Amino acid sequence: MRPHIEFIHAEHAPLQPWPVGTSGAGARTLSSDPETDAATLFVSLPVGWEASVGRFTADVECYILQGRLTIGEYRLSRHTYCFFPAGVALGRWQALSPVTLIWFTYGAVALEAGLEDAPGAQRRRLIMALDSSALPWSNPITPGFPPGAMRKQLRVDPDTGAGTWLLGVLPQWRESRIEMHPVVEEAFVLQGEMVTDRGVMTAGCYFWRPPHIPHGPFHTDAGALILFRTDGHLHTFYRWPE
Repeated sequence: MRPHIEFIHAEHAPLQPWPVGTSGAGARTLSSDPETDAATLFVSLPVGWEASVGRFTADVECYILQGRLTIGEYRLSRHTYCFFPAGVALGRWQALSPVTLIWFTYGAVALEAGLEDAPGAQRRRLIMALDSSALPWSNPITPGFPPGAMRKQLRVDPDTGAGTWLLGVLPQWRESRIEMHPVVEEAFVLQGEMVTDRGVMTAGCYFWRPPHIPHGPFHTDAGALILFRTDGHLHTFYRWPE
């Protein structure tokens, strides 16, 4: 399992060359699992960067933070979300401007050449170029969640219940309780700020939290937009601070 990270700013992680596509791309590792090689990366692509037609050797999720990117006939821009199942053939990649994105892998990943899907690839799970800014907001799924917060579901795994979603909270939102989850929780702040019991998380801050870690209370004066992931169905247990 990955080590508990609470919390870091993406720009403070060491920058390393990213071995996907042409040269010039860089990646900062935010967290990684030494047993499975699953990882969360903060990736930077220069304008003109390219990657050939091919398929990934493990499942991959990504969320575009800024810039414009094409994958085959699809155009991705800020707030675009994708899920690429292992073995599904994708079109040629090209960065039309400098791009930054969050890159989530489910194991050791390489881009192997191939115009066709690998045997057994699950194309039905593919999510290409989902514009999260166009999705409607819905109520949080946690009973008793404080008013002033809304959710946009990006993906739910039909087998495990693992989820990826956006949480938006209004200015002056507050959660006065301590909470805990029986699943892994990770998050990246896209906009705004969140004051936590560990400090103030601003845009670019990230955490990876193992199950059963108490956290909270929280509040924000400015509001926030946060990208979340879990490795199973999200359940929340609360208690009041002593």
